[in-house]
Amino acid sequence: MTCALSRRSLVQGLAAAGSAAVLPGMTFAQSRAIATTSFPGAWEQAFRTIIIPEFRKRTQATVNLVPSIPVDTLSKLLGAKNNPPYDVVVLDEGPYLAALQHDIFEKIPAEQVLNMRDMPAKFVDPRGLGVFISAQIIGIAYNPEKIKTPPRSWNDLLKPEYKGRVGLSNMAGTLVQAWMVEIARLNGGNEENMEPAFDFVKRMLPNLSAITPSPGALATLFQQGQVDIAVHYNNNVGDLQAKGVPIELAKPDTGFAMIRSTAHIIKNGKNPDLAAAYINTIIDPEVQAKLGGAPYYLVTTNSKVPFSPGLQKHVRDMAELETFKTVDWLKFNPHYLGYIDRFNREIRL
Repeated sequence: MTCALSRRSLVQGLAAAGSAAVLPGMTFAQSRAIATTSFPGAWEQAFRTIIIPEFRKRTQATVNLVPSIPVDTLSKLLGAKNNPPYDVVVLDEGPYLAALQHDIFEKIPAEQVLNMRDMPAKFVDPRGLGVFISAQIIGIAYNPEKIKTPPRSWNDLLKPEYKGRVGLSNMAGTLVQAWMVEIARLNGGNEENMEPAFDFVKRMLPNLSAITPSPGALATLFQQGQVDIAVHYNNNVGDLQAKGVPIELAKPDTGFAMIRSTAHIIKNGKNPDLAAAYINTIIDPEVQAKLGGAPYYLVTTNSKVPFSPGLQKHVRDMAELETFKTVDWLKFNPHYLGYIDRFNREIRL
């Protein structure tokens, strides 16, 4: 395989897919450094301010962190399987499941990632190829200084008074994929019939101010006052609130949607022991408690960590979280290429 792989080639490949201390005696290979990814925006800041400092304290190793959306992460991995650019990657559930056919994930060594013992079974991949490090809540973000009546329905995004004030990310990201699946379901469709969702977005066009390449870019528009209402993640909203941006997250009357995020060790990586230690750090109770608190409010997956007061504004506990809407990615992924192409053709400002 060549070292260059187009995004289209990657998407075609995806579409075809139906404790607190370093372990005793652990030896870290070679350079005592790893390369890893995070999502752009609030996720990157959470990794740089919470996870990486704790990992360095425990291992004395360094981390090269690259903010990257999943499709770009996988493109680089598939283009260099024998010499991967990353030791550990963070993905969303959909892209992860779609990439299984490419055999790029190493089984996580449970004897090195001891914090896996405190995770419910549903947050550990049944194949042993990953762990679910967080869940992200999808709701309606809005500026309360400009929108006095909080939105209560996804249909509010169609209101004429929001003309030129709505923001949306591109469908290449899982935020909008999951949201459009929810819109499709509410209007008679599903993962395999997204026609109602495309119709809804077309009706939104007069209201759209911008379509951004990532949720992080959408957050920037909120900071700049260019967007007043948008489909967004709870953690991005929390990060903006900490920066003094007037923003709140409203729960639609049909309920929140949710995406689960994953972490994986990559095959042929240079430092598999450090990679395992890094994942063990991410799911450590102390670290997860910090991630779940202000300003990031990432939904914790370690059973030893209760939801923070900030998270409980949106979800009381794990039992309630299980009621949130999710995507059947195995049904969605085979249609991924067509959906992306259609979005790029038809949803233009």
